[in-house]
Amino acid sequence: MQKVTRIRTEEPYRKMWDTFVYFENEQTANRYLRAQYESLGIDEPQRAAYLATPKLIYGIKQARQYYRAAETCDIMTKPLLLYYGMMSLARAYIASRDPEYPTTTSVLKHGLSTRKLKKDSYYFIQDEIRVQKDGLFVVLHQMLGGSPFSDRQRVVIKDLLAVIPELTPGYGRLYGFPAVCEIEHRVDGNKTCWDLPRWILQAGNHTRDEFLNLLNRTHQDPAQPNRPVFYLGDIDPPGRLHLHHVRPVSCHPLLIEDLTGRTYLRYPLAGDFLIPEISLHFMVMFVLGMLCRYETERWGEMILTFLSQDVYLINEFLNLSMRKFPNLILNQLFGEQYIFYSS
Repeated sequence: MQKVTRIRTEEPYRKMWDTFVYFENEQTANRYLRAQYESLGIDEPQRAAYLATPKLIYGIKQARQYYRAAETCDIMTKPLLLYYGMMSLARAYIASRDPEYPTTTSVLKHGLSTRKLKKDSYYFIQDEIRVQKDGLFVVLHQMLGGSPFSDRQRVVIKDLLAVIPELTPGYGRLYGFPAVCEIEHRVDGNKTCWDLPRWILQAGNHTRDEFLNLLNRTHQDPAQPNRPVFYLGDIDPPGRLHLHHVRPVSCHPLLIEDLTGRTYLRYPLAGDFLIPEISLHFMVMFVLGMLCRYETERWGEMILTFLSQDVYLINEFLNLSMRKFPNLILNQLFGEQYIFYSS
């Protein structure tokens, strides 16, 4: 189970970036990288750390400047600044695991693409992202342990936004059931269970048994791989779904947390296909960044004419991602969950 560090502060966003300073000092960054490479079994960890230290330091310093600029700029250019900041943070994180990156010029590409010519009746929520054979995103996604994409696999924006916890109120108002719901952990007699809203079955068009099979299929007990982890009780409370489990479950691949540390259960993208939350944010911001940069007229019409309902969720996502994506990278660097809160 990942360690959780809760830090109370009057300015959570500032405190989060202050925590990154640990990686912007040559001595601490070098010591951190050497320890990382030793644990990964990388040859000559001291030499590797010496060579990779500038990549880590300047990747984070550059990201800080992009995010700082995004704080004060208008929505017309904010997505592009945030995307570049994400790229810098992604490269810094990759350097903490792979001192040789980049080994070829092909991994310097985005690793993603969108349709170049947008339709006249364009809806952001229906746009598609194509995952390329190689590039920065592919390296990052693989390093995070995400499910492998097939060649030029397409993903719809709506499916990505549907599983981000903080967006569920807005998503529900605009597009119906999201694909993520908050979990309440309960003790039922001498049993422990997850208490979920029953609408999560409708969100995935599942019966109780089908939903149960999905959970057991995506998470098996290593000690007893053929024994189901979850099972259903005889009676559910009105409007709720009780999922009993044979032992405490804190690291199921379908679990996802919001910024406050509350736990949610999400659906996989398709079948058992899982995308880490860092990858989700990266993919959505890539599309917004490309709209901002290459489809300037359409982007301006979308956000300034109020003709598209997508603008509401776009604005929600931009504000959330500016706060959460760096936090997710910070968690990966330290190997623990950092929660910054003000009250």
